[in-house]
Amino acid sequence: MNCIAKGRTMDTDKSAFQTAFARLLTEPQAFERFYDDPARFAEENALSAGQVSALQSLDKDRLRWISRSMGTKRFFLVETYFPATFALLRRHKALSRMERSLIATYRPIKSERLIRAFRDALWFTELIERHVDRGELHIPYLVDVMRCERAEFMLWSDAASVESANDFRSRNASRPSVTEAELLDGAVRAGRHVALHEFAFDVLSFVQALVDGKAPLDPEPAPTLILFGRIAATDRVQKARVGRRIGSFLTRAGSGKPTREILAEMLESEADRATRGAAERDCCRVLHKLYALSFVTIEESIGPSARGGDEDARPRSAA
Repeated sequence: MNCIAKGRTMDTDKSAFQTAFARLLTEPQAFERFYDDPARFAEENALSAGQVSALQSLDKDRLRWISRSMGTKRFFLVETYFPATFALLRRHKALSRMERSLIATYRPIKSERLIRAFRDALWFTELIERHVDRGELHIPYLVDVMRCERAEFMLWSDAASVESANDFRSRNASRPSVTEAELLDGAVRAGRHVALHEFAFDVLSFVQALVDGKAPLDPEPAPTLILFGRIAATDRVQKARVGRRIGSFLTRAGSGKPTREILAEMLESEADRATRGAAERDCCRVLHKLYALSFVTIEESIGPSARGGDEDARPRSAA
């Protein structure tokens, strides 16, 4: 019994030491606190006098170098998911500042929900928005570039998005092609693997230039809707510009109304029958493409009494 108790104590002591050592290497504040006030550090981390002595025997300069190297490696793992944002920060000499800020602000603690690099990627976007809101970052187009890459990252990394993409692919495989009449009479539904976002300019061309290592031209301000969609059975996210009409349709789709009824509501102000017919055909052409990508599926329409708002049946969107 004593042996078991002793073993548990030794395991606890070892765990406390390893945790404290990890904090020295990954948390700048903990590093400074250890050397400024070792007694306080020992109390915070439940270390014995012998363990504190063991840590103090380590070379401070080498520990600092290792700590900085680990922090840098952690930060640049985020670049995999935000290459254009990193390129823009680098062009404006702001990358090192963001690296220091991320490492100092967010502890690299374990997460049950996200792997460490994914969580750091989301923290990175929070940090950019915070710096911009405080007036500490003045980089033109930065927020839109970051938001574009974040929209892609959210679909790429989300398990529910993968499940939705595969589900829609299976549904549509049973009906490889659809006619215009089927589109108009059926109820089109978008999946959780589709997201609609609005940007202040044509962000796709700007992002591509940054990723290619080019100096992008200043874009013309022009509110632009971008549709993001996860491609089933791949790691790819498709991105495409869409018009206001199809954007409006997608935000309404999923209520169970047939496409024809939704379009009638949208085009009610159009008095010209020929104009309404042309708009209907244009919408169907886009829906055909989205159906082929399995971004939308078609279900039987339902009666007005059975209709209800279903948030999961609409693409996720943000201004």
